[in-house]
Amino acid sequence: MEQETPSKPAALGLFSSSYPVRVLCAFLVMGAVCVYVVCIVLGKFQERQRLNAADVGTIVIAVFVAGVLLRPEFLNRLTHLKVGNVELELEKLQQDQELQRHELDDVRFVLTLLLKQSEVQHLRNLENHATQGYEGNKNVQNELRNLRTLGLIKNRKDRTIGELTDKFKFDLSDFVQLTPRGRYYLDRLGEYKEDEET
Repeated sequence: MEQETPSKPAALGLFSSSYPVRVLCAFLVMGAVCVYVVCIVLGKFQERQRLNAADVGTIVIAVFVAGVLLRPEFLNRLTHLKVGNVELELEKLQQDQELQRHELDDVRFVLTLLLKQSEVQHLRNLENHATQGYEGNKNVQNELRNLRTLGLIKNRKDRTIGELTDKFKFDLSDFVQLTPRGRYYLDRLGEYKEDEET
């Protein structure tokens, strides 16, 4: 019977290898701000005896950067940011990026619908492990290169599509493999075919 491994508490993230670096950076930022403020107050900068709006803005940004360095999870909770006249809806930006990613995936899927039947068959053969008995030629090379360009397959290590010369017998899975996008394409294609039939 397998033992369940206890999940690590979130607090352990504080002790990860990057945490000391973040703490050091945060202290450096805060130290630089303190030196900056002291220099202004002591008049080390000409014609700058008092803090003005730009100085306050610099300090606020520095404190924010230091806070993010110490507690990066703070960014996950941040949904609205306003600095001067610039106002950002971070959550809306993330949603827009996600929407654009889905739309791009849909465009890629539509492009792949233009694949020749023989190219789709190569993908299905890879998925079903029916990859033996292939014979090399220019058409097969071009089809596989097209699938690779679309990110649906990728070369096996140290193998090239150019090796698939005329009348060369080979197992397709020795040269290329399905990518996650290729599997996703076959799943979507199955759904698309089902929708067409209903």
